[in-house]
This record gives sequence, structure tokens and C-alpha cells, in this order.
Amino acid sequence: MTVDDLVARACERAGHDDFGGGSWREGLQLLVDSCESAPGINSGGREFVYGQFVDALWNRLRVVDYVKGHPSVLDTPVERPLVVLGLPRTGTSLASYLLDQDPLRRSLLTWEAQDSIPPSTPDTLRTDARCLKKKAELDALAEGLKAANIPLVHWDEADGPTECLFVQNQDFKAYLWEAFMPTPAYAEWLLHTDMSSAYAYERMVLQVLQSRTPGTWSLKMPSHAVHIETLLATYPDVRIVWAHRDPFKSAASFLRLNYLSRAATGADIDVAMTVGNVLCQLRAHVDRPLAARRRIGDDRFFDLHYAELMRDPIAVMRSLYEWAGDDLTPSTERAMLGWLDAHPQDLHGVAPYSLDGSGVTRGDLEPIFDEYLSVFDIELEEDKP
Repeated sequence: MTVDDLVARACERAGHDDFGGGSWREGLQLLVDSCESAPGINSGGREFVYGQFVDALWNRLRVVDYVKGHPSVLDTPVERPLVVLGLPRTGTSLASYLLDQDPLRRSLLTWEAQDSIPPSTPDTLRTDARCLKKKAELDALAEGLKAANIPLVHWDEADGPTECLFVQNQDFKAYLWEAFMPTPAYAEWLLHTDMSSAYAYERMVLQVLQSRTPGTWSLKMPSHAVHIETLLATYPDVRIVWAHRDPFKSAASFLRLNYLSRAATGADIDVAMTVGNVLCQLRAHVDRPLAARRRIGDDRFFDLHYAELMRDPIAVMRSLYEWAGDDLTPSTERAMLGWLDAHPQDLHGVAPYSLDGSGVTRGDLEPIFDEYLSVFDIELEEDKP
């Protein structure tokens, strides 16, 4: 399979051939090269990943075509978005779901990130046929994993907020793709490539979506931390929520997630290579936002601590709203409490947070997190499961 083969499949499916430029091609070429050359990848795994590539190209084609027909959507800026970032596995999902309970906010929902055209209206945002179809697919997947006794390490509801990487992946600059790769070539490129086009494309998608369902955007993606300077350049008035959790716990869960995702292609997993790749990512997740914070000051950041969020989520939300200059109404508080009651922490199973068997020791991680832990008073979870 070649890039042009995938492009042809997407164009035939979409009925369009204008991708709005070629910024996506270099990343896609690296991904295809990795899948075609790595040992052990089976045909089913390869086709699974290629199908995801075609889906991303297909949605991009439709977004670009929609903007060509509705150019006025680009006249309305994305103003004062609230963006949650940080190390992976630090409570960013919980924060985003709580923020999603506010009717004045606008979340990027799972279904619409992947099937954006036409943009939905407020009345149909969670009842659109595309949303219901996605919900049925995810329900079936959840049942299958449950039957196989596989805990859901990460789970997004079809009508719930998802990560920005499900839009940035359509420019083929996203850690979503890296998670499937059997070699570090794409990951190394992603750490140093210019992310401007991915953020510009994401902003365009948000403008399309808000044109029919407006609101102040609440966005989340841990790896915004890695590309924080591009985030700041794209959204100059962004309000940054930095999620903090015991980094040794989050690293353990992130490593496990990496092993699970890379197994999807059937490729041979090189533990040493995977560990080295993950450690580079973890370092970038702390070093780059620390540098940006030193440059722009503490006032642009709200520090959201996982331990406090778990103990008293509404108190944390009140502090966040006060910092952001937004109004947390009693009705929104009640909605947040209702969501918490309906979604206990272990709803989808218990995810292990242990370094045992991960290929990494605490000693390997301490140099990476030394400065980070010296700057922030983060509650460690050494005595917790």
C-alpha cells in the first residue's frame, strides 16, 4: 500500500480531491513507511491502521469542501478557549467531562471530531444520527472488551468530550498515530516538526463546528504540553489548565497503554525501543510547558491537581472558574454532581498504575521529573494501589 493508494480511497469515498494543501503528506508518508517496513505487522493490523488513515483523510476532504462553500465560518475567531494539558493519565478526561456539563461551554465531542460535516445544531448535538451510530459502535466495543476481561484504560463516550488529537490527526501530526507505530521514526519526527499546520487545521474545524453550535471552547489533550508554543501562537488568549498527578503513577499507566496500542498491528514490540520513546515523550510533556511558563508567567496557568480533584471536584471547579473569570452557576454545579454520580471512577474497570513489568524503574523516571516535582507540590501516591 502507498500513500497515493490511501488518498485514492479517501477521495473516492468523499467525492472530493482538495485537501486544502499538502501539510499532511509528510507525516502520512512516514507512517506508511513504518507500517510497510516493520517486522511482524500482520495484514489485519495493517489494514486496521490504514482504515484509520483513510477515515482521517475523508473527514479532512469534507471539512475543506465545506469551508469552500461557507467561507464566512472563518470570520468568527476561536476566543479564550480553556485548554487542559499535562502528562498523560493525569485526570484531563475527568476535568473535561465536568466542564462539558456547563451549557455555555462547547466541547469537542467524540463523534463530531471524526465526522464533522455537516456541523450539528444545538438541538441535535447529542441526538444526531452520526452520534447514535458512534455510540452503538462504542457500546459493542465495550462489550467485547468486557467479555475478554480487558479493562478500558481510556474511554471516550460518543457524545462526550474527546482529545484534540482526533482532529490534529487529520493533518497527520498527532500522537494518536504514534501510539500504533512499531518504530520510533514518526515519534522522533513529531517531537521536532512544525505543528503550525495541525493547529491551523484544528482551529478551522472548531470554526466550522461553532458556526452552528456556538460556545466557549473547553478543549483537552495532554500533548498540547509538548507543542505548547504552537498552542499559544494559534490561540493567543488561551487559558491553560495544567493537570498534575503523581508522575510515577501516570508514567506507569501511559507505558501500559503504549504496549496495548502497539500490539494492534501485530508487530514485534521492542521493549527497550518503546521505553526509550515513551521516556522522551514524558520529558517533553514536562520540560516544554515549564519553559513556556517561565517565559509567559504563572498567571496564564491554572494548576489542577488530580488528588484535589478526586477529593472535592466541585471545590476545584469553583477555583478554576474563579481563575478563568467565568460564572459557575448552581445549575451547572448540580449537573457536574449528577455526572459524577453516574460515572464512578472504576465504571469501566480498574486500570493498573504500577511500574512492575513495565520495563521502567522509578530510578529511570526520577531524572525526568526532578525539576517538575521541585516546582509543583504534587501529592505522591506511593501507598495507593
